Amino acid sequence: MLDINNIVVNSINHRYDACDFLKDMPAERIRYFHLAGHYVKDEDLRIDTHGTAVDDQAWGLLEDAYQQFGPVPTLLERDFNFPPIEELLDEVRRIKNLQSPHVSVEARHG
Repeated sequence: MLDINNIVVNSINHRYDACDFLKDMPAERIRYFHLAGHYVKDEDLRIDTHGTAVDDQAWGLLEDAYQQFGPVPTLLERDFNFPPIEELLDEVRRIKNLQSPHVSVEARHG
């Protein structure tokens, strides 16, 4: 499991480039992505809470991950502060929309 949100959180907290970190991940070991929101404590401090909507930085890194690894199955997690179901479904649809350009023609019709 590759946790996209943790890459974002840790890259901010420990001051490294999230895209560079992602590029170093071994593709053969990735089975699914994990995506969640985090709490912004300060400009340089994030706390991985799974209690907020996914932020733009995590969405961007997820898109980069699909470009690099293909349409890997993705788990969206929200542990508390649940919004209306339609907002959660919007995030699920956004995941699907980001994955779709990377699905092969055979997979779409097979």
